[in-house]
Amino acid sequence: MKIKFTIIFLLTISSYLLFAQDIFVNQVGYLTNQQKIVYFSQPADSFYIIDKTSGKIQFKGEINTSKINDPATGMNVYYGDFSSFTKEGVYEIKNDLNQISFPFEISSNPFTNVYKKSLKGFYFQRCGTKLLHENAGKYARPACHLNDGVFEPSTGLTGYRSVIGGWHDAGDFGKYVVNAGITVGTLLLGYEMFPDNFNSDDLNIPESGNSIPDILDEVKYELDWMLKMQDSDGGVFFKVTPQHFAGFIMPDSDGSVRYIYQKSSTATGDFAAVMSMAARIYSSFDSSFAKKCIEAAEKSWHYLEINPSIIPNGGFHNPPGTRTGQYGDRNDSDERLWAATELFITTGDSIFENYFFGHYQNFNLLNSTMTWLNVAPLAELDYLFSHLPKTDTAIKSKLENGLINYCSKLYAISKNDGFNVSLNLFEYNWGSNAVVMNNAVMLIMGYQLTGNKNFLNAALEQYNYILGCNGNNISYITGIGSKCVMYPHHRTSAADGIADPVPGLLAGGPDRYLMDKILKSKFNPSTPPALCYTDTQESFASNEIAINWNAPLVFVAGFFNGSKYITQIKERVGVKSNDILIK
Repeated sequence: MKIKFTIIFLLTISSYLLFAQDIFVNQVGYLTNQQKIVYFSQPADSFYIIDKTSGKIQFKGEINTSKINDPATGMNVYYGDFSSFTKEGVYEIKNDLNQISFPFEISSNPFTNVYKKSLKGFYFQRCGTKLLHENAGKYARPACHLNDGVFEPSTGLTGYRSVIGGWHDAGDFGKYVVNAGITVGTLLLGYEMFPDNFNSDDLNIPESGNSIPDILDEVKYELDWMLKMQDSDGGVFFKVTPQHFAGFIMPDSDGSVRYIYQKSSTATGDFAAVMSMAARIYSSFDSSFAKKCIEAAEKSWHYLEINPSIIPNGGFHNPPGTRTGQYGDRNDSDERLWAATELFITTGDSIFENYFFGHYQNFNLLNSTMTWLNVAPLAELDYLFSHLPKTDTAIKSKLENGLINYCSKLYAISKNDGFNVSLNLFEYNWGSNAVVMNNAVMLIMGYQLTGNKNFLNAALEQYNYILGCNGNNISYITGIGSKCVMYPHHRTSAADGIADPVPGLLAGGPDRYLMDKILKSKFNPSTPPALCYTDTQESFASNEIAINWNAPLVFVAGFFNGSKYITQIKERVGVKSNDILIK
């Protein structure tokens, strides 16, 4: 664990912790004309909004009960609503007990920093290239892993193949196609749905200023690596890792032999899907790259066609001697559906349409949140929101109802939680914060479909949870908020000798199943689920970071980065908001 810690930071945080531990705010801010909620763990009659500069009271509000003995936190939770207060500025909240919150901003655009930092978090995960001082600042580092990779014997191949590049997957230095698939798919979905919100070209990455949105530049860095992972027959190799995780060292100090592992149909399906998305999205920026992507996608589809059963048999498993990430999945039907859907949307070819028609009913239509283990919701969302005139109206109607019903379910779960979180108690698992953000993505898509403000407000509450409105009173994003994650399970942050961790990375969050020894030492099965979190480097089950967790954060941060989305709902499927108002 790092022991270097600045005195200024300690003094600042300790002074706030004396007062702020019982008041929970979004530590970044609130949108001027949208819902604004503050939470308290102590009962009081009133709360006051204090101008941070002048110290004057600007607003007085009533404190109400949210949840007594909240099952997720074990707390009595109270709330105040200051949605009607719209004066822009920087504020603190004080209650009748003279407790003071962390500061926050009210403005029409308070989340630009969250969007930029969370997206740039991917740049800091780049493998195989130097991070230069002009782009990375104090986090600059030499190129790493320039010998990727050697074929692992389970591939049946020998020798070396250059698979340099891509993103480090998580707190480790491995690179996994399956996890890259859902990550890239989520980022491209955000851009395709809301291009105006994701069109900035000033992130300060090497490609900034090239007239291509930086989100697409960053995603292309990963796509270029994924293309290297495709074999000549269209199948896609599963991952590039050593046999064992590296220690807490800098990536350029990792001299371990890194192996290319065998092909898998789950990796191939994910690959075909995101390459199909890339083909249509990049076509207006780089037609030759788009052509390369669609050709690769179609080649992978051919591989899936001639291998109708899962490859390898029973799904990918680590061979003897390997103990890196497995992303085990015994069912590749969702990856095949996603691949067919994206190929159909991009090409309009009836082959892919017929596959979708023949298989979509095997899934509960938009009745769950997407994960790397289940990418069917990504297929269904893209089909539902597709502009293709050939799409089936009856199927779209089923998908509309599925999305509305699922968002209504998420809304109901959130309203039964003290902090309005959309998690069932059993969902406080490894990576629970990613579930929260993916739920927010689903709610945003539900709002996009219907205009129902309940869905929009619920999405905002999930965002608030990540940024401080949680029982741990912490912003779960490194470098964001007054009290944020400082010791993520992230090798670079641990080894770089810099007090502050690499910014913009989302920690996994509470894990009620206590899946590492640090959590077991601090908590027990009786600990409320939402409190099973520790900002400790060794706690990989609660404090690791991962690219597939950052992707929905970027989606949500980008969506709320501005106010255009409120007044410019795209009328894609014709459902009216007053059809489904939730009381």
